[in-house]
Amino acid sequence: MDNYLIDLKEIGNRIKELRTSLNYTQEYFSSQIHISTSYLALLETGKRTASIDVLAQISNTYHISIEYLLFGTKEPVQMQNYRLFQSLCSQYSEQEIAASLSLAEFYLKNLSSPST
Repeated sequence: MDNYLIDLKEIGNRIKELRTSLNYTQEYFSSQIHISTSYLALLETGKRTASIDVLAQISNTYHISIEYLLFGTKEPVQMQNYRLFQSLCSQYSEQEIAASLSLAEFYLKNLSSPST
């Protein structure tokens, strides 16, 4: 069995990297995952351990794996896309999803077609 060590600074760095890649302030990011800004600052600097609830909220809200947050393990792109798709399906009606899929199919067909 592999031995995994939890590195709070690395977890904090990954959380901060996620937040900054989205161009979110600490205030906005923390409000989206329902924690205080001061707690987020402590997480980002590795001075506090994120609870499983906070990790789950980040994972669910921003479509990344808890494994990535804890260990830096990247998910395959297909899994990332699947998680994003599942999240979108829960937010939109069947008609909106069908219309979006039709647009995506049209786009992908035209993207792969050679230009004349």
